Amino acid sequence: MNPIFGVYQQNNGFYLIKFCFMWSLLYLRKFKESVTRIFGNKSDGSKYEDLDKPQPLSTNQHAVDAVYFNGANSKHSWLVCGTARRKNHLVNGFLYLKVTDYNNKLLVSPRLPDTCMIQTDAELGVFEAEGLKLTPLKPMISWKIEYTGKMRYENDYSQDIDVKLDATWTSDLPYFNFASDMDPRSVARAMAKERWSRQHFKNLKKYHQTHYEQFGTLNGTVQINGIHYPLKLDCMRDHSFGERRDWRNFHRYVMHFIHLENGDRITVGVISMPVTFSRLEAGFISLSNEKCNYPIISVNLDLYQHGEQGIPPVDYAFQFNTGQDLYTVMVQAVANPEFYIGKESECRIVEQLCSFKVNNLKGWGAAEWQYRNSNGPLVNKTETVLK
Repeated sequence: MNPIFGVYQQNNGFYLIKFCFMWSLLYLRKFKESVTRIFGNKSDGSKYEDLDKPQPLSTNQHAVDAVYFNGANSKHSWLVCGTARRKNHLVNGFLYLKVTDYNNKLLVSPRLPDTCMIQTDAELGVFEAEGLKLTPLKPMISWKIEYTGKMRYENDYSQDIDVKLDATWTSDLPYFNFASDMDPRSVARAMAKERWSRQHFKNLKKYHQTHYEQFGTLNGTVQINGIHYPLKLDCMRDHSFGERRDWRNFHRYVMHFIHLENGDRITVGVISMPVTFSRLEAGFISLSNEKCNYPIISVNLDLYQHGEQGIPPVDYAFQFNTGQDLYTVMVQAVANPEFYIGKESECRIVEQLCSFKVNNLKGWGAAEWQYRNSNGPLVNKTETVLK
């Protein structure tokens, strides 16, 4: 069968055979890794402390080392920030900030919707650029988030606002490593849909990245034009690094970061990167009472049915399964800022502040929709508006 829209592969006549084969291999690998951890031959404890610090960039021009925070609360205060270290002093960095005690307007860092920041020699090797600084304090336990500089209201270049952010992210929850902790069934299902070739399996190895996520809380203060406001958010953070991340290879993805009123946290989404997987279902649920992560097995959200033409939905629903439970997720977006990543603006991302309902539990958080941008470099208005 032909791919939907020429992108999304469908099940073919060999799908079941390919699924069973890949599931067996992936299950055995996961079992072997769990055994080695139990007997201490390859303990995560000896490595995880090194994961949180800045990683050396490879010689590849698309090398990446990126950290990202996305936090919200039930009153629709919101913080989204990230720094992706690239070659030649380039950092894809940005900050969104909405403090409900201040007003309902969204503050944005001055370069947005462009995210190309430049590091000075003094900043090299750290997650810092142009006033935004993300610092690991204790591996997998705490980070410092700081910003000092000008910000503006979304879509309004008429005024500069002095902002000083000083906050600390902390967690007592385990992190989820997508390379080792995903359920073999979701990966096998994605692989079985693809057309197998020597090049396809080379691509799987070529574009592999380390990516892990962890839920926690963010506490601190924001000083806006000299007035202090408290900031307390439920907050997800991630760290990704690898030999190469070329945004031209990504077609689309959507990821949801959900915080529920009972304390449970959820990451769930679908990724389309046709060079490896045209449809990969991914995510996990972090149960507060157990302090344990459970991988998501399946997600019934199809990207081609949700905003394929470039406008993501703002009111929709889907389901996902963990093997133990089926979850129904209802999503209502309340803000939709967007930005571009890459020197040639190869990628367009829409960040959505959202209200959720999951199995009748209220929730808050965000959805992130990514689109491949083929319209060429974004005209950067920053230089013309900065004084």
